[in-house]
Amino acid sequence: MKRFLLITIISLLAKSNSYSQCTETDVTRVLLVGDSWANFMGIDQAVNINLEKWGHSNYKFLTNAILAENGTETTDFLQPAKLNEIAAQLSANPSIKIVHLSIGGNDVLNEWERTWSTAKTDSLLDSVYSRLYTLIDFIKVSSPGVKVLWSGYTYPNFGEIIEDLAPFQSSHPFYPTWEGMDFPDFSEINGLLNYFSDTIAALAALDPQVEFVKATGLMQYTFGQPTNLGVPPGGNYPAMTAPLPLGYPDYPSPKNSMRTYIIFRDCFHLAPQGYIDLLDYHTRKFYQKALMDDQYLISEGGTRDGSVSSAGSINSSMQLGTAGSEEFSIVLSFNTTTMPDTGVSKASIFLRRQNLTGNNPITGTLQVKIMSGNFGTTVDVESGDYAASGNAMDTPCQFGSTTDDGHWVRLELPASLLPYITHNNITQFIISAPALSGGLVTFSSDFDSDPELAPVLNLTYGPSSVSVAENLSQSQQIHVYPNPTFGNLVIDAGTLKIQEVKIINLQGKELLATRPHKNLIDLTQFPSGVYFLKFISDSQIITKKVIKN
Repeated sequence: MKRFLLITIISLLAKSNSYSQCTETDVTRVLLVGDSWANFMGIDQAVNINLEKWGHSNYKFLTNAILAENGTETTDFLQPAKLNEIAAQLSANPSIKIVHLSIGGNDVLNEWERTWSTAKTDSLLDSVYSRLYTLIDFIKVSSPGVKVLWSGYTYPNFGEIIEDLAPFQSSHPFYPTWEGMDFPDFSEINGLLNYFSDTIAALAALDPQVEFVKATGLMQYTFGQPTNLGVPPGGNYPAMTAPLPLGYPDYPSPKNSMRTYIIFRDCFHLAPQGYIDLLDYHTRKFYQKALMDDQYLISEGGTRDGSVSSAGSINSSMQLGTAGSEEFSIVLSFNTTTMPDTGVSKASIFLRRQNLTGNNPITGTLQVKIMSGNFGTTVDVESGDYAASGNAMDTPCQFGSTTDDGHWVRLELPASLLPYITHNNITQFIISAPALSGGLVTFSSDFDSDPELAPVLNLTYGPSSVSVAENLSQSQQIHVYPNPTFGNLVIDAGTLKIQEVKIINLQGKELLATRPHKNLIDLTQFPSGVYFLKFISDSQIITKKVIKN
């Protein structure tokens, strides 16, 4: 444990190797909690590696030897020592938005037998679910508004790995575990894992603060079975062909996806690349968007996105840099009319590198032009867009990762551009690399078939930093509490006379307009989530963000 704790501390102190023109501050966003899978995710830095890959290089995970411990079951995490540590870390790190929870696997592996009836299996799983949700409820109470991601497990590989040791199978450290389950074959143990996962998925679907990403067949997809399986059913299949999320339930996770300890290979725990692949899939399905701020918008796609060259040629692909004598700029359109009229205090654009020819233009200084509305005569990409002036132009800060295809760069937009992102018009951007690079990078733009990889505009609401100083003293005149709230909010408006309060959701839709009654606003009727309260007084309009639990 001491070695694991030391490794974790050293890793968290290490700076990200992402390219950046500006300084970014590391913020703890993810608390890693659970059994040996959580332990290995921490040792292998799987969370941080993928957050950087997906553009969130400023967000980090936190764990320690109490929060992530080998061999633990759900009962262990209901003991005071671990509950107190979870509560203490959430209290000390209010920036944590997500608790990544990996627990329950040992409960099942240490108890279940393949000969059990369905009723007996259900009884075991019900007890695991009950303890799991007791833990989740504790986390939610300890940090109202936090999300809990239960990451689940991928298929084990007892049969092939242990049989490889014949006639000394019983010498394998995991042989007693397999024996205790009465030697289930691949279909039997994989079927149990899928059954277990399906029930977790059903429970998570009923709770807006709980997420689950099913990926039991992921190792089959990312590693493939390059040689014939040495035990029934035999056969092989290439990487990237197994159907997700189940893969092939009659096959194990491939042997080379399992962890090795020099003298033996694990049957249940993944190799470092396996955990990195697992977190990559979870980042794609959950983390990347969950770690966005008040609202994220997917670019419009179709004829409204693409690239335009210095020669006036238009391409539906998003290309940036130079090809021969032509310089290419990216045109992006976002429907910001869905945002509330609160203004924007921070914004960033996320782009996924698809391929690169020649030198990488992203490693140089970029320029971003903005237009509230469209650059040309229509919102479509037009040949004249390349030379269009726009409302403003400035240099963004670059973060994330540009080292390989499939990695994301995050462009933090400077304050000078933010006043032009409004709810009044669609917002267009032109991104260019003015220094000749001798290379062309193409970013993902196949929105219809893969919207998870489309460009994203991430927004934080509030007055732009251009005008923060003049608005700060006014905004401090209204306070609302408790925030987060379970329903009733108390309003302290000082000397301001509030004439009306409008309640607005994240999509910018006005849900209710009312007058405060005895300095109270009741949000009980609204579902859990983030809302904006627009206070209209006799002299000004002030907007506050609140969280409804």
